[in-house]
Amino acid sequence: MEGIIDNLFVNRELYASLFGPLCEKYHLTMTEMIVLMFLAKNRGYDTASDIVENLKITKSHVSISLRDLEERGYVEGKYKGENHRSIHLKLCDNSLNIIRDGENVQKVFIDVLLKDFSLEEKMIFKSFIQRINKNANEYLHNQISMKRK
Repeated sequence: MEGIIDNLFVNRELYASLFGPLCEKYHLTMTEMIVLMFLAKNRGYDTASDIVENLKITKSHVSISLRDLEERGYVEGKYKGENHRSIHLKLCDNSLNIIRDGENVQKVFIDVLLKDFSLEEKMIFKSFIQRINKNANEYLHNQISMKRK
């Protein structure tokens, strides 16, 4: 069990090393890249609040990233219907090459991590990761709820 913490840092370092050249190519910060990839993969979650809540990135970092991405024509925000409280984000055509390249990097990341795993082991691992994320999100949600009381 003690390897879990080390594993988290190794995986984070691997992810950053794989995405580093892509961020340099498109002159993006890692946070900007993560935001673009989140919007591409999570079509139902399209507000800044969704990004903050799901990725656990601070509001200020998300705001700065979204402003820069919008200025560069990668993302646009619009109100939906009568609701003018939330701006809904949409990827622009300008971002499609970045998204494609990012998906390729994510595939490499997964391929590196799951090299020599059988299909059955990959499915079990996916199940474990989903449970781990659920546990972490529940804990964080409970901590926030307790702080508000």
